[in-house]
Amino acid sequence: MKSDTEHSLEIQREITERLLLSALREQDSADDANAAWSKATFLAGESRRLAESLDEAETLAAMERMSLPYAGDWCIVDTLDDDGTMHRLSVVHPDPAKQVILAALEGRWMPERGDAFGLPAALRNASPLALADHVDEVFGASARDPLVYEALRELGVGPLLTVPLIIRDQLIGAVTFVSGRHHTPFSKEDIQLAQDLANRSATALDRARAHGEALALKVKAEAASEAKSVFLSMMSHELRTPLNAIGGYVDLIDLELRGPVTAAQRGDLARIRSNQRYLVGLISDLLNLTRVDSGNVEYSVGDIMMLEMLSASVALVEPLIAQRGICFDGLTCDAGIVARGDREKVVQILVNLLSNAIKFTPAGGRIGITCEQEGPSILVCVNDTGIGIPADKLEAIFEPFVQINGRALGPEAGIGLGLSISRSLARDMNGELSVESTLGNGACFTLRLPPSSPALRSAE
Repeated sequence: MKSDTEHSLEIQREITERLLLSALREQDSADDANAAWSKATFLAGESRRLAESLDEAETLAAMERMSLPYAGDWCIVDTLDDDGTMHRLSVVHPDPAKQVILAALEGRWMPERGDAFGLPAALRNASPLALADHVDEVFGASARDPLVYEALRELGVGPLLTVPLIIRDQLIGAVTFVSGRHHTPFSKEDIQLAQDLANRSATALDRARAHGEALALKVKAEAASEAKSVFLSMMSHELRTPLNAIGGYVDLIDLELRGPVTAAQRGDLARIRSNQRYLVGLISDLLNLTRVDSGNVEYSVGDIMMLEMLSASVALVEPLIAQRGICFDGLTCDAGIVARGDREKVVQILVNLLSNAIKFTPAGGRIGITCEQEGPSILVCVNDTGIGIPADKLEAIFEPFVQINGRALGPEAGIGLGLSISRSLARDMNGELSVESTLGNGACFTLRLPPSSPALRSAE
């Protein structure tokens, strides 16, 4: 039977062992937390460095400088083209003396299909590959050049770790992390860290390539748009000259300067003149479109007395309204409303909106105009009781050469440029052009313009 003293010592030993085990567990937990924090900090710093530029060449240059956070480590980055061609980027070593050796290998040490590390190994098996034994032999087999072999021996390398570079399930390269001669083999934690770093590198490279492709597409689209504008402008000028000549000769014949003209011939001349004017109008629209697209439209912005300007715009189309048998509901606008814009361009927009309303409104229909100030905006609404616009075309009609289903109520349907030009003009004056419509129940086009400074102050 144990004495009280022996029993007390046994209890003390048990308590001491428990305290020691608890301290060891806490130390392990602290070490794990510190390791996780160090890994996260390292990856965050590398991610920022790799994402500093969206230029592909600069991103590749950043990848050349990758390494694991161990003294003397460096890396080899191989890339793969779509046609299967392998490339080796410039190799960067943190030791200036060894960098001199590696710089001499530029263009002489390239990946080959039989290599036991790097991209060739990843092509055979796209999984991490760690090599710790016979590394000198592995490097020597990849040299294939006595000068390269001697340089690699002079470097003094240790264990290797190759991890693939994968973008959207496609192998695009590999990174081989190289340690110093006396480095211990790579652990599971090292391999995981290398994979995380490779994944961030692949993401940065993918982002840079996508950015480069987007820029290339933008340049291509701008070049195509410029070529289109030049072509349309040239053809429009070329066509306008003979069309003006046609109109001139029609007038000469109609004046009987070439001899008497019969009633039937005069009717034919009227049809020729109508079609000639139609084509001249289309050409003018094409020229306006090319000017707007190229940004060559000049604006003379000033205060616009809206009632006076709207009255002038209506006067230009009143004969067409009467000719079509359409009822004009009148113009509603306070005499004190003043907008800010280019008067000539605003008249052009409104005449186009009124002309469209006339084209798509049958005889007996109605057209009206309202103008009011709503907050910091002047709203001009041109409404009609015409055929309306399908819901799926409410935005499409503002694109060039787009028309709604069905034909205009007359031969002057046009080719779908007026609304595109009008919206561009409105936006260039810090305004907007929009539409509300239900098929079969007419349409309401709204031109939004900024108010003049006094009008804006009164709204506030």
